[in-house]
Amino acid sequence: MDTNRQEFDSSNVFFFFIRWWKHLAIICFIAAVAGAIFSAPRFIKPKFESTTTMFPGTAASLSRSVILAWKDFNEFGELEEAERLLQVLESSTVRDRVIERFDLENHYEIKPDAKYRLTQLRERYNNNFKFRRTRYGAIEVRVRDHDPHMAADMANYVTALVDTVMNEMRRNHLKLAYDVAKNEYEGIMEHAREYHDTLQLIMQKGVINVESQVMMIMRQMARDISESNWRGVDLLEDQLKNVGDLGSSHIYQTSYVRMIVNDIMVLQRRYMEAKADFENYIPFKFDIDEAYVAEKKVFPVRWLIVFLAAFGTGFMGVMVMMVYESLLTKGIITEKIKSA
Repeated sequence: MDTNRQEFDSSNVFFFFIRWWKHLAIICFIAAVAGAIFSAPRFIKPKFESTTTMFPGTAASLSRSVILAWKDFNEFGELEEAERLLQVLESSTVRDRVIERFDLENHYEIKPDAKYRLTQLRERYNNNFKFRRTRYGAIEVRVRDHDPHMAADMANYVTALVDTVMNEMRRNHLKLAYDVAKNEYEGIMEHAREYHDTLQLIMQKGVINVESQVMMIMRQMARDISESNWRGVDLLEDQLKNVGDLGSSHIYQTSYVRMIVNDIMVLQRRYMEAKADFENYIPFKFDIDEAYVAEKKVFPVRWLIVFLAAFGTGFMGVMVMMVYESLLTKGIITEKIKSA
């Protein structure tokens, strides 16, 4: 019984299409024509797509890479840098700047008094701007627009904007470190200048090297005494008194200057590193492909619309006709209705 039922079902399907093939062909043809007509540019605005590709750069510090040579600054970034680059591309900062730069609110024909104006604007932006990481670790930017020139301009602008945004974020983060390093270096240099100026005044008064001068004075004084040169002895006593008065200050100033030399060198290096990181513009990506003006549209795909329209209509037609025959078989509707 099951075998007969299966044979019956198979033959029934075959004869079903024999009976209704003209009807199905007509409705599929009409649906295909309608799909071709309503997918034309008059009804659906075509969209053009421009693509750029870039590799993420390493996140190494410029000062450590160039000044200290700790890491190669020209290395390509890895997964972490790629994910960071994607996060910046998808950020509201990049989105808002692109919207403002190209006046996308007017370009997308969103009314200023629309109830959900910002939501509509962001949805349109998210639909037209796509960012993804390729299997080779690069970042791909795809931008679609009704204007092919504008699509290319926006794709290139977004790519260039990455470095700008990341450098701004970086500078805001490094400003505190730069200010602290600068203040510490300038403070110790100011103290060093004060002690140096004081030491220079002492040296101008004749105290240059306390130990050597005392030894020379005592040696000369002994010679003058042996020669009964009391005038020379008096002059040497004045010199000795001057060295005695200013000697302790000279020794202290000299010792302090020598002591802070190492601190000055350390703070100077830190200041140079912080200044290099803060003041220089660092590229965070390597551009591979620049976006160009597309010659062919990518949306809508008319052949796909025509195919889906014909297939969908044909499928619905089969369902309707099968239901119709089933109702006839069960006597729910009559041949009179069928003829009508």
